[in-house]
Amino acid sequence: MTALIVIFITLSLMGSALWIMPPKKERQRMSLRMQARKLGITVQLTSIDLPDKWDKSKNRQKTVAYSHYRLKPLVSLSETIWILPFEVWKYRSITEGWWTSEAIDLDLKTLGILEKYTSILSAVKITADGVFCYWDERGDEAVLNELSQLITALEAISSVAHQK
Repeated sequence: MTALIVIFITLSLMGSALWIMPPKKERQRMSLRMQARKLGITVQLTSIDLPDKWDKSKNRQKTVAYSHYRLKPLVSLSETIWILPFEVWKYRSITEGWWTSEAIDLDLKTLGILEKYTSILSAVKITADGVFCYWDERGDEAVLNELSQLITALEAISSVAHQK
């Protein structure tokens, strides 16, 4: 009888400990966020207003922003550049499945990363203050490393080429 009581108490304590541990998905997200910090990327839970196809209304979306801020804001970049994985009528197509609000030149490697992660990236924003990748954190450290390369490549954009 004593052994049964000891086993019951032990199992109840183990159940309590397992109950407060985060699930596997949350542990993976925490691991990704820690890796992002090591890469110099800031992680922020936020919401963004994305335009619809006709740019008549905005759709608010809760998401996670992985961003890298510039040491000094760029004076030469006055506009916010949006890169979206869906068509907006007045945006320019830059590659298969991606449109941008301003004319920018991207290398093939950067375009390849965008094409590869169309399904997990919600948007990319380039401002004078930094580069922001909005995504749903589906992926592993290899995906994060490629997104870090994308952020670094996009951070090199310092001005917009005005086309008529």
